[in-house]
Amino acid sequence: MKNEPGRSGGVFISDLSAESGAATLIEALDLYPGAQVEFISRDQLDGDALQERLQQAAYLVLPTLMHEPMPRPLVEAFANGVPVIASRIGSAAELIEPGRNGLLFEPGSARDLARRLAWADAFPEKMRQMGECARADYQARFITQWSYQTLFGERRRSARV
Repeated sequence: MKNEPGRSGGVFISDLSAESGAATLIEALDLYPGAQVEFISRDQLDGDALQERLQQAAYLVLPTLMHEPMPRPLVEAFANGVPVIASRIGSAAELIEPGRNGLLFEPGSARDLARRLAWADAFPEKMRQMGECARADYQARFITQWSYQTLFGERRRSARV
């Protein structure tokens, strides 16, 4: 992981569809013009370039309006130690613990999102700490459960019987 002090601004990784919440984010940026959020299309960058951009970001904005079972940008952000500012909807609401590994706002509320963006800019050290917790959550939830023992232990044990 890159040096933490170099992190700044946010990223929004998605298309500009209505379900992505891009309109909510654009409206929030009008309400709080101090936020620096880069809009990135997933097909715009390859995996390495996207990874590098996430490692430079202070936070990921996920203003989705639809119930996604497991938003890929959220998992990628957690893997890179980036806290997530997301709509309180779907699995994002279950994975994000406000103030610990990210922030939540009401779906479709540009005013609520603008408040979260302003808070993130006002407290960069707290956002950095949330990024550390996000990385730890990624390790605990997505990595440890896929160990060799978990995947092959049961099969090998039953083969011996």
